[in-house]
Order: sequence, then structure tokens, then C-alpha cells
Amino acid sequence: MAPTRTRGFDRPFTNNQLASWVGNGLATAWFYGIASWLLLRDRKGCAERTVAILVILHAGCVVVGLGCWLFLETHPPTKSSCFGTWLKATPRWTKTRYCREHKATIEGLDHYCTWLNVSIGRQNYVPFYVLSLAGTLQYALHTVTCVFLIVACRRLPLAVLVVVGACSLCGFCILLAYAALFGFHTYLAWRGMGTYDWILAQRQTEKETSARVMTR
Repeated sequence: MAPTRTRGFDRPFTNNQLASWVGNGLATAWFYGIASWLLLRDRKGCAERTVAILVILHAGCVVVGLGCWLFLETHPPTKSSCFGTWLKATPRWTKTRYCREHKATIEGLDHYCTWLNVSIGRQNYVPFYVLSLAGTLQYALHTVTCVFLIVACRRLPLAVLVVVGACSLCGFCILLAYAALFGFHTYLAWRGMGTYDWILAQRQTEKETSARVMTR
């Protein structure tokens, strides 16, 4: 029998979870490797001050995102937290649902995230939402900085420009994932519903559509 899962760092890890560790880690290291090489070398007129500002903003997003990620992976969603008090006492956040992965009922259960390997509920939804925002901003800055380097540093060797371009493409791909996540949960917040409620509503709509088709 599998042991009861309490935190995201509990084994076994999911493939998506491991992929997120490797993907985010490599992309971030790649970005800072390029930025460090540019900012620490002899100045070549590549608008280093602008690049430095972009890198500082990027680092701020990384710090915020890393803090949220560590909280999500180490704090059991079944335990109270200060973030839970930030949400209104509406049915969305007070209703409890049973989670088979944690083998426990969780207040305000929104969904189970395979990328974090933990359930997202009332007590950890705020860090989850902030993580999606920080990730979106981080990889937007990642992409913008790399594109800016290609445009501003035309004297760089072709091989270096190719590496920077590839780094930009990598960041843009991850940006799409974070932006989709942030956009979806912003939409749900606007609708005042959770992920499970949205899924159930979609299934109900599909059933009603199928029923109308069959009665024609």
C-alpha cells in the first residue's frame, strides 16, 4: 500500500515534477550564464546598464517564485497557513473535498497539481497563484532580455548569438506554459469558481450538447 502523501517533496515524485525541476533549473542557469558572461566581460557597447536592470528584475521574480515553490512543496495542504486567512469565507474556499492522493479532506480543494505533486487548496492557493504570476514575469523578462541582446549586440560572434537565440526560444516556450496557467486561474477568479467546478461545468455542458444532438 502506498504511503500517505503529505507534502510535494514526499516520494514518489511525478515525471512532471522532475521535468519542472530540470527545465526551470537549466533555463534559469542558462540565462544567468549568458547574462554573467556579458556583464562581466569588457564593455562592448551592448547597453549593459539596460541588461543589468532586466537581470535584476528577473532575479526578483526568481526569488519570489522560489519562495512560493518551497512553501508549496514543504507545507501540507491539510494544515492551516496564514495564506488561508487571505481568502474570503465563500463556499469555494470553505467546502471540503476528499483528495485520494493525500487520503484526506482538504478545505477549498481546487485541484491536484502533478507539476508540484501536491494538492492546491485554501491554505496554499495564494502562493500557487503568485508562483504562476512570478513565473510568467520571469520568463517574459528572460525572453525580452535575450531578444534585446540579439538586437543590441550585433557585434557578438554568430555562435554566441545562436546560443542567446536558443535561450530566448527556450524561455518563450516555458513562458507560454506559465502564462496559460496564470491566465486560466485569473479567469477562474473572475468567474468565482474553482478548477474542479469548471471541469464539472464543462462536462455538464458536453452532456447537454450531446443530449440535444441525439434528440434531433
